[in-house]
Amino acid sequence: MPRIGRRLGGAAVALLSLAAAAPSGAVEAATHDESPTAINRRVTDPVSTTWSLQLENVLNVLDFGAQGAHAQNQLKFQPTMPLWLTNDLKLIARPTFTLVEDTPYENAAGDIARTTGVGDTTCDLVLSPRLGPYLFGLGPTFTFPTANLKQTGQGQWQMGPAGVLGYKQPRWLAGVIWQQWWSFAGPADRQGTSELHAQYLFSWFFGDGWSVGTSPTIKVDWRASGEKVTFPFGPSVSKVVKVGRLPIKLELRGMYVPIHPQDGQVGIVELIVQPVVPAPIDSPVFGAGSP
Repeated sequence: MPRIGRRLGGAAVALLSLAAAAPSGAVEAATHDESPTAINRRVTDPVSTTWSLQLENVLNVLDFGAQGAHAQNQLKFQPTMPLWLTNDLKLIARPTFTLVEDTPYENAAGDIARTTGVGDTTCDLVLSPRLGPYLFGLGPTFTFPTANLKQTGQGQWQMGPAGVLGYKQPRWLAGVIWQQWWSFAGPADRQGTSELHAQYLFSWFFGDGWSVGTSPTIKVDWRASGEKVTFPFGPSVSKVVKVGRLPIKLELRGMYVPIHPQDGQVGIVELIVQPVVPAPIDSPVFGAGSP
């Protein structure tokens, strides 16, 4: 676990250094000199035009029954890259890379062992029209078997639909982000997959960049033989700060999981560092003018 912390700290410093090295005018163009609260609203909006680099450390507490609870640590990197296709339609690419996964597992002897490796990679490609206060997006999602160990990935090529549905006001935002994956290729010795993720989110925005809310992800493993549902709930608190001219959203989430499969999550703590970066393309790909 300490080496995971060192890697998280090193990666965070590297990200901040790269973003801070951007020209100051470019960062100002990305934020339009907005207040921290306005930036928080834009970064929280799942279909906004804001580019960001999210670094997330997830601590899961897994219940192994008679063998007790054991910690699993994941370090994830999720850039959000929206692109205006026309004045009224944007494409949002949101890949998620599991850079490090330190996980417990039950070995052949029935004991709990640990291993550390790279996890699978997912990517959503969502089209979102301009709909005022309504949040809507729809497109495909993919899972690539990039894990280097059996214990840190599912070993299957997967795809399916993804979407966003919600509503926002100046003081609050509510919505659902969902993905459904089905496996279509992979080794014969790895089990096929059919899995739904549905993240329900709500945020209330205060002054000076603060917000509180909730954003757990419900998971349904349709092919599980026992309990199929993982249902967490819990609060989150976030604040946007500025390092020089660079806006960074900091967020802490804590969740309890009363419904979970055997060997599943019973508790989750997530720490997120999310720098806001300039958009390399700020005009529509097809058509003239600024959106």
